[in-house]
Amino acid sequence: MKTLFAAIFFVGIAVILLGVNIFFFHRPFPDGEISTNPEMRKRGIKCAKQEEMEMLAAAKGKKQVCDGNVSDACSSCSLNCR
Repeated sequence: MKTLFAAIFFVGIAVILLGVNIFFFHRPFPDGEISTNPEMRKRGIKCAKQEEMEMLAAAKGKKQVCDGNVSDACSSCSLNCR
């Protein structure tokens, strides 16, 4: 029983320490969305749909095209045609 309480205590402390910026300073949670995160764009990380379309266009020797059939996760990629 002591082990269970110790584990719960340490997990609770870890959650509090990992969430200090969010809980106490009200800073926003880090943005993981590829299309809206400027750091990912700056490093050249692209949406999977955009990369797939670029590879298909290169394989066919054609210009990049967008048929507008993209998921919501890739709604703001540079090839989105909605």
